[in-house]
Amino acid sequence: MQIRKPLTIKSVQEQLGPWLDKNSLPMASQAEMTPLRRDMVTVLSFVRDNKVIGTQSTGNMPLKAIREVTAHFVNPPKLDAAVGGRIYSLRSEEDLWPLRLLHILAVVGGLLKAAPARRWQLTVQGKRFLDTQPMVQAPFLLTVWWRKVNWLVAFPFEGMGESLPYFFPKVTLASLRSLPVGTRVPFIRFADKLMSEGALTWTAQDASFATDILRSSIQNMVIAILYDFSALKCSYRKEPLGKGTITRLDAFKITPWGKALLDAIATLGH
Repeated sequence: MQIRKPLTIKSVQEQLGPWLDKNSLPMASQAEMTPLRRDMVTVLSFVRDNKVIGTQSTGNMPLKAIREVTAHFVNPPKLDAAVGGRIYSLRSEEDLWPLRLLHILAVVGGLLKAAPARRWQLTVQGKRFLDTQPMVQAPFLLTVWWRKVNWLVAFPFEGMGESLPYFFPKVTLASLRSLPVGTRVPFIRFADKLMSEGALTWTAQDASFATDILRSSIQNMVIAILYDFSALKCSYRKEPLGKGTITRLDAFKITPWGKALLDAIATLGH
């Protein structure tokens, strides 16, 4: 039986030695520009340089800090929305998925300590992350998602149960790695095949929309995450809905950088 090494910046760098030798030159700029990696550096640097006190009930980032840090994201999210002449402002970090995802990855990855009514603190690992090259940072973060996070945080619907089949991430990785780089992959075909091979099911009694919901879960848990890592490119189509239209994911393509990242996860013993 293969024994996994602990997931640390040092262990990742050591295990990725040959991968880094092969990919550093052609992929360095892609690693540098990866949106999620850049936003993580923004969050950790902000915590290092500012006094961030977790909220009283949950330990989440307070609203003032949210506004300050997200203004420097690669794609700053909208925190206020105008509806019917009224302005509705963000009420909690949990309503802002881009920041929530970074918080989860940072805590689960051992980069950050956060607790109710306590100051957020970078760990030794978090400080080391900031001093590490992007070619290590990006695979580390994606591997944290792949190996240590319950993917249902990205799709918390009651009918999904409390956890995915234990082999689902492994099946997903194998499925993605089998795709040719740059080839258009119809999303529905990919999702339906993955649902079958990964034994993804809907547990709620009302199963009338199960297929659509399961497809949406794959879009949130797999496609959207990889998109944030610049691992794939997506195309969309508009469909009629009532008197208007709805935009749906149509297809995606694995990028060369995405193929390298998926290979890195496999190298790290998933």
